[in-house]
Amino acid sequence: MADSFGMWKKMEREAGVTLLRPHPMLAVGEDQSIMTKLATSVRKGGSEPILLSAGDVNRKYGTNFPAHCHGLIDPSAGVLMADKCVQTLQRLFREAGGRVVDEWPVQEVEMKPHGEVELRGPKGSVRTARIVMCPGPWAGPLLAKIGVHLPLQVRRISVFYWRIKEEDTPTISFVDTREFDDGHNYGVPLLEYPGMMKLVHHTGPVIESPDERDKIAASTQHRESMKQYVKDNFPTLDPEPVVEETCLYTCTPDLEFVVDRHPRHPNVIFACGFSGTGFKIAPAIGEDLCNLALGRPTVRDLSVFSADRFKAKSKM
Repeated sequence: MADSFGMWKKMEREAGVTLLRPHPMLAVGEDQSIMTKLATSVRKGGSEPILLSAGDVNRKYGTNFPAHCHGLIDPSAGVLMADKCVQTLQRLFREAGGRVVDEWPVQEVEMKPHGEVELRGPKGSVRTARIVMCPGPWAGPLLAKIGVHLPLQVRRISVFYWRIKEEDTPTISFVDTREFDDGHNYGVPLLEYPGMMKLVHHTGPVIESPDERDKIAASTQHRESMKQYVKDNFPTLDPEPVVEETCLYTCTPDLEFVVDRHPRHPNVIFACGFSGTGFKIAPAIGEDLCNLALGRPTVRDLSVFSADRFKAKSKM
């Protein structure tokens, strides 16, 4: 995180755009050990957390968390403007001589006799000496084509936006560490849709194909559960969601990502399973993926993210 933060700021300077908006983050929970770990993490990042009681949080933000909850504010937190980040990275890449090919789905991956890798899709083929594969929710079936079988699940996440009743209501980046239906809830302040706060449940149903995500009806039970959560904890929000979108999480069993090289083809590097954790650390991961592809030592120790940890469940 520390490395990526500095790299995002460097990109901002190089591109002359704002990618990261400073915005304190509120964490709420009833497990004191989790809050203690969060406080330690904030301090390691060079900032001092602000500890609050549930009453303090409720008075400050107009919320209604139970009295037995604990609150913590990370004053060093911020929100990355995702679309602008992607556009900026692609622009800097092109300016450095790179080529971006959009709408070119990869359907087949084949290892050639002399070690090259060939990618094929409906618009042609590409052959390369070295490749870094980051296929997101398509990682499972695509990596399987080259003999890498990982225990990945793709989950469809419902993203809800809730109207703020009063214009002057303070909003904040937010995470509720309590468990609700096998996951926690989180929120983003008023940044995307005017007058609306984003509140999302951090998990969802497993789907078989990422291409079918928008053909699957949203869970009524999930929507009702989130409506009740808003009623109980956020009286400043209208308890009926105004906008509902979807996104996909690609998850490993331990919810940590995978960064590794093919066991038989060291010129093939792959990374996947980042959902919920990957975007913010993309610069640091990208740097080490580059180092792996070029045969250089990585800046960071990536051994904990090796695919070998799933060897008992994997066919690699």
